Amino acid sequence: MAAEAPRSADLSRQIDEFLDLIQGAQTFLVVAHAHPDGDAVGSTLGLAKILQGQGKDVTVYNRDPVPYNFSFLPGAEEWVTEVPVNGGFDVTVVLDCAEASRIGEEFPKHGWGETIAVVDHHKTWDPGFADVYVRDVEAAATGEILFRIAARLGPITQEIAENLYCCMMTDTGSFRYSNTSPTAFRIAGELVAAGVDPWKMTSQVYENQPRERLDLLCRVLETLSISECGRLAFLRVEDEMLSGVDSDGDLTDGFINYARSIRGVEVATQLREAGGGVWRVSFRSRGAVDVSALAEKFGGGGHHNAAGCSIEAEPEEIEAELARALVEILGPA
Repeated sequence: MAAEAPRSADLSRQIDEFLDLIQGAQTFLVVAHAHPDGDAVGSTLGLAKILQGQGKDVTVYNRDPVPYNFSFLPGAEEWVTEVPVNGGFDVTVVLDCAEASRIGEEFPKHGWGETIAVVDHHKTWDPGFADVYVRDVEAAATGEILFRIAARLGPITQEIAENLYCCMMTDTGSFRYSNTSPTAFRIAGELVAAGVDPWKMTSQVYENQPRERLDLLCRVLETLSISECGRLAFLRVEDEMLSGVDSDGDLTDGFINYARSIRGVEVATQLREAGGGVWRVSFRSRGAVDVSALAEKFGGGGHHNAAGCSIEAEPEEIEAELARALVEILGPA
């Protein structure tokens, strides 16, 4: 399968450097950010399959378990939530983020390999974090960058293709978001040609949810509030709402999109209780507002249309502060 030429000479150079790193190493730890989404899971498992296809020894780690709707992906059974003490990794590859803090404070010191590499498409990053970077902020997903890497190494197997298609599908909102470029469609087409069944992927990710998720959604939607201007919507996920929910995974993924779908709403915000007075805040924009810039003001980051941060305060205070900041960005109604 022919690979598309990277969109810049700099990206091509970065991929060359990453491929040289793969060639010269044997043991790899592949990690992604905590609370992994579809791009984080798909890129983690996809890179593992790419490396294993090159005869490498790979450990797949995340602080959190594989979310329920991604457990069907090839390699999900290899996912571990503790780094083996005797790992002795040559390389640790960090995916879908470029900052150590995003992996989670539980990540042990012995998890860092002799070399750290990053493959990511976010704007926010720590330039002093890794030894090797492959970054493309124009890519629709980290999986898009991995497609380019995989295609340089030879034919893409169906297992690799399914994982990378998951990245592309989820980070583009099923090819609906503004990051759905012609390149994203072309890559998705090549992944389908490599054996991906689009209906299987869609049904497993979006239409195979447990009853408990709908019960929880009902509780969360009861917290829906909309600003006086009608352009801001808020949802809240409190710990007590999770009482009686029998699931190992996070069932709240995607809830925020219900708030964003309301006519007139420009930005949706979801607060998720994280313990110790801290709330994880997620932002979703229709496109007029760059919520990554907003998240950065509170120590977070992300994409133009999807970003997040953590804030320690009472939820009412957080919502009021965010409302002021968002109104300032949006301007008069």
